[in-house]
Amino acid sequence: MNVAEANPYGMLRIVNASNRSALSRRAASGAAIRLAPGIYVEGSSARLTDVANHHLYAIVAAIWPGAVLCGSTALCGGQPENGMLFISRGGSGRRARLSLPGVSIVAVDGPGRLPGDMEMPERLFLSGPARCLVENITLRGRPSVERAGTRAVEDRIDALARQGGPGALRRVLEQLDDLGSEFDPRAVDLVRHQLVALLGSFSVGRPDPQSRRLLARLDGAPYDHQRISLLEGLVAVLRDRAPQPRPLHEVGSHFAWQPFFEAYFSNFIEGTEFGVDEARRIAIDEVVPVERPQDAHDVSATFRLAADPVDRSLRPRSGRALIDVLMSRHRTLMAARPELRPGRLKDRRNFAGGYEFVTPELVEGTLITGFDVVDQLTDAFARAVAMMALITECHPFDDGNGRIARLTANAELSGAGEARITIPTIYRNDYLAALAGFSRGVGRGESLISVLEFAQRWTLAVDWTTFERANEELQLVNAYLDPGIAEASGRRLQLPHQW
Repeated sequence: MNVAEANPYGMLRIVNASNRSALSRRAASGAAIRLAPGIYVEGSSARLTDVANHHLYAIVAAIWPGAVLCGSTALCGGQPENGMLFISRGGSGRRARLSLPGVSIVAVDGPGRLPGDMEMPERLFLSGPARCLVENITLRGRPSVERAGTRAVEDRIDALARQGGPGALRRVLEQLDDLGSEFDPRAVDLVRHQLVALLGSFSVGRPDPQSRRLLARLDGAPYDHQRISLLEGLVAVLRDRAPQPRPLHEVGSHFAWQPFFEAYFSNFIEGTEFGVDEARRIAIDEVVPVERPQDAHDVSATFRLAADPVDRSLRPRSGRALIDVLMSRHRTLMAARPELRPGRLKDRRNFAGGYEFVTPELVEGTLITGFDVVDQLTDAFARAVAMMALITECHPFDDGNGRIARLTANAELSGAGEARITIPTIYRNDYLAALAGFSRGVGRGESLISVLEFAQRWTLAVDWTTFERANEELQLVNAYLDPGIAEASGRRLQLPHQW
């Protein structure tokens, strides 16, 4: 026999003349729980905060029928934020705040349902796109707790432009005309001002946005807010970290072969695999294998960029300069692959294992804004880590992004006279896992910092004086080992002094 499972949230009971006494007695006996004056729930086994949240819309509908979820609540899609749910009561229902476990319902004076408002459960409504903007924009001299503020409004306008383009902005403008005299005309005019300016009509004068995102879009460089937030978290960690400079202890012959092995391993990470002796003939002796000319060029070009006395230390000083440097490096790297549009930013979305990088229309703005975030750092290693994260998240080209990110990060180190970062084959999975963890928001990039810090220490410890000496050391410390085989056999990358 099937037995119906009890509802852990119980049944909501609103007091009326006929049940008042009975509910009071049931609450006294423990058979019902009082959530607020006149509001009970029977048969509940869940936490009170969960019970209140489950019945929230029904409670609103019982006390304020047809209410509109408004203000900052509307910006959050009708969900409470910071323990507050704002509703426009439409001239009916109680005025006092209703406090429930974990959330307070605040009824503000405002109109009921208007054109453009959206239906919600329990016959409630959610402020439409235009109304939501007007309700939340800051008005001088009229602070209101339900307003999210001008910056939040401008961020929403930026999101509308990004997701729906000019058509979405025009639809919101049309809805503004339907709001009539229900709202302060100053608020309506402020929102209209921002929308018209964003559509490209500056006849009313350019606005002065508080939102960095909207300002970037008005300047023609919209950016990916999520990626910039990730980068800001990483930069905060790096800024609080004590610098540990690793200057080159010997200049010249000791690191003579480091650029070659950096290029060799950087290509191996991306699947361009050659034996190290063959890669030497390609990069140093310029012997191009007939069957793999494009792969050979990738190795040779990466080596030239890593070894070039100017480019290896070239550090851009602005976001626009960063884009120019990246395009120049990509033009050199992908010269043998015209189908990959050398030196041109991507025009199609790109992915890795289902993870989507910054979309093409936001790449330039994200690099420009991201550079300003990175530029808060002065320590060369910190800048290298942040630069690698920024370029990897943007993935600005059709291909070659990993190699470009590593070259650009290493330029920050070379420009400061510090050891570069080399990622040997055995360390590939650690490196990629750290990048993936950063992308997913696991921590604030601590794993990426640790992985790159060890890789820099390792690079500094290897003797790169000659090909033969470096090759011998790399074999002894397991550098060439496939990461899967290494994991299965329990072998790890070692510092040279450990063997």
